[in-house]
Amino acid sequence: MSDLLERLKAGKSAVAPVTLSGVKFGMRVLSEQDYLSAGLAVEAAMKAAGVEFSSSSVELFEMEKSGQLLVRFLVDPASGKPVAEDVDALRSALSRYEVAHLIETYLEWEKTMSPSERNMPEGELMQLLETVKKTPETPLLNGSSSVTLKRLITILVSQQSS
Repeated sequence: MSDLLERLKAGKSAVAPVTLSGVKFGMRVLSEQDYLSAGLAVEAAMKAAGVEFSSSSVELFEMEKSGQLLVRFLVDPASGKPVAEDVDALRSALSRYEVAHLIETYLEWEKTMSPSERNMPEGELMQLLETVKKTPETPLLNGSSSVTLKRLITILVSQQSS
């Protein structure tokens, strides 16, 4: 395996603490493979249960998806090992509100771990906007993603319209 790939994998080793009902857990960053595996497991579980995807089964799908993600990111903070062997074991120990809380907490933390410009703080975006207004040809835009450029354009157009 290449050194670059090893370094990328090492970046996924971060574990954040989370406490639920006085019990301390860890949350590990999920990789794209983890998300794919969770998605495939959801589909397999739905098929095994004989549930076809429809507007009335959306809640079941979301519940299964939450469980599949939880079983992958919730770890023992000391060892880094999964808290539960399977989704059913984890689900039987948690209430619906605890699952929702853990998923919400994880997703917020995951955003902070992401280098995506979608997560650029508003203050940084406004600073970049001011630079663009003063110097439209700024080289700072050369490395910007389409997400950042769209955000800047939207702000500029809305300011012009006002």
